[in-house]
Amino acid sequence: MNIGEILDGKYRIEAELGRGSFGAVYRAVQVNIDRQVAIKVLKPKAKMDEEMQRRFKREAKLSSQLHSQHSIKIHDFGETSDGRMYIVMEYLQGEPLDSLVRKEGPLPPERVAHIMRQVLDSLGEAHTKGIIHRDLKPDNIFVCNNSAQTDFVKVFDFGIAKVVGGSSSSSLKETAKLTMVGGTVGTPAYMSPEQCCGEDLEASSDFYSLGIVMYEMLTNILPFEDANPVRTMMRQINEMPEALPPELAQTPVGQAMWKAIQKDKKSRFQTAAEFLDALKEPEEEAVSSQLIDMDSSDTLRVASQTRPEAPASPSQLIVQGGQGRQALLWGVVIGVIAVVFIIGVLLAVLVVFK
Repeated sequence: MNIGEILDGKYRIEAELGRGSFGAVYRAVQVNIDRQVAIKVLKPKAKMDEEMQRRFKREAKLSSQLHSQHSIKIHDFGETSDGRMYIVMEYLQGEPLDSLVRKEGPLPPERVAHIMRQVLDSLGEAHTKGIIHRDLKPDNIFVCNNSAQTDFVKVFDFGIAKVVGGSSSSSLKETAKLTMVGGTVGTPAYMSPEQCCGEDLEASSDFYSLGIVMYEMLTNILPFEDANPVRTMMRQINEMPEALPPELAQTPVGQAMWKAIQKDKKSRFQTAAEFLDALKEPEEEAVSSQLIDMDSSDTLRVASQTRPEAPASPSQLIVQGGQGRQALLWGVVIGVIAVVFIIGVLLAVLVVFK
């Protein structure tokens, strides 16, 4: 399309934002209300590809069912007189997550958690409607910079989503046949083991993909990547990524990520709410403020400011320094000798009076 062209009599094309093999994305203005939008337009040659057209329509229909603030908003869908299909979406300013990670990665755990919580908000709604995304990856997660909130996230590209039930809407009951029967769809570097095997998918498959995304965010390394997609899928099925460094592995984010990428789908999170809960930071324990001081003999003294020191119970023994330990040892020895002496005296008395 040309800059300045009016698409379908409603949208004035202002700039090209990106281009792929089957279409392009443009920044445009909806002329009747002067609203800035983004428009994805299929190339004319896509008219010959029924599968691509089906996927395109599904993306518009499924995305329009989602109302989470973290799911891309669809404004319109149409087809021009010359057969070009288009989707009109909200216009976002920012960059895809893959671009952000390449530029700034590895990202700190708290930032990863902040971004993932928003993605899970979108996924949680989709899953309740029976929609499995099937292609979660960093370039389908957009990080906005036009919001008052830092790292405001939008999830998009539900074009190869799988509908598994949960909605009475006719638009959600269509079956996506994007490849041959029994085939696989998705991006191998982020696909779950069961997705690589062409099996039926559940929400936990999306969580696996999200776990791989988290691993990449935390390490700036994609764990399973090969020029040969078949080898990549075999590694997804059979291998675990290299363990995170201990300082990352022990964080709530690191632990949640590791649970998400388990090969057994039953060992992963089963709902978005469960995943979200795992990303919460542990509550800080309430502790008393203490004054810590060192005296001239390097003996540590801790004086509580909140309450007086409770008297020690009979079962408590506080031993300080080598002298305390030595005194304790001598006390035990003397006690044993005393007991032996008393027993000897008693035995002698018994013998005398026998």
